[in-house]
Amino acid sequence: MAPRLESAEMPSNAHNRPAMARESELAREESELNSLESRLTDQIHRATHEADTLASRLTQVRSELTRLESEHSGDLTIPEIGARLQAAAIPELAVESAREKALTARQQALEARRQATQDMQIALHAFQQQTSALTKELSEAEAKLKEVVEAAARARREQEAARNREAQRTRTEAARSQTATRGALAPSPSTRAAPPGITPRSHGRVKLQANISLGSDSNFFTGFSTDISEGGVFVATVETVPRGTSVDLDFTLPGGRPLKASGVVRWMREPNDHMPELMPGLGVQFQELPPEVASQISDFVRKREPLFFPD
Repeated sequence: MAPRLESAEMPSNAHNRPAMARESELAREESELNSLESRLTDQIHRATHEADTLASRLTQVRSELTRLESEHSGDLTIPEIGARLQAAAIPELAVESAREKALTARQQALEARRQATQDMQIALHAFQQQTSALTKELSEAEAKLKEVVEAAARARREQEAARNREAQRTRTEAARSQTATRGALAPSPSTRAAPPGITPRSHGRVKLQANISLGSDSNFFTGFSTDISEGGVFVATVETVPRGTSVDLDFTLPGGRPLKASGVVRWMREPNDHMPELMPGLGVQFQELPPEVASQISDFVRKREPLFFPD
């Protein structure tokens, strides 16, 4: 079974540092000893060769003395030399016992190191299994945490959207109620007061006002042609103006002075209980849009995409 996260702690490697230092020191000493043993082996080989050469010379000298002694029996020097060399002997190089002891010690060290290597392999395998299990559990925990965070964020967004829809629905119902109240109290169409933002004009024209920003409900619109001068303005309002009504439009853009344009009401967006977030309003198509106004509108629609309404 994988270890539980609350008890999973990575072991400290502090206790491994002395062992690592010892291993480094032993490796250095072993290297020095190998060098010393190599030099000593060479010296022993040279000494053995010299001893063999010396033994050969001793044998030759003794043979020569024997021959000379028979030929020059009256020379007393030859027997004296022979007597001195008769006791001479090549010394024994007694290294075999020490070499055997060294070989036995090296064999025992190799066996110990081989056993230690097997023990370390077993420990490493167990360690890798434990870390693999911990890695799997951490990955599962991270995935669960991510799901919790994303679910909480999604719930917050849904709650915010629901509050916005409720607020928009409340505003729409209030505007409808206010419109109905004004309609019930008005004595006749000829004496009805103009709604906010809509001012009646002579000759059947009305005046509309709108503040257009990057986040406003009012916005520009275009059709299949992307030329803004062939589009118009969507004026967010709960009031109704018949299609085909001529309009004098006053509107402002962020940081700019009031602008003027004329147009005609081409379409309407009715209140929709199923989509309360969509503000009702009027689509006013431009007519005779001044070039300087068209230029400022073009600069604005680069920052905020206009609505689309088919021609």
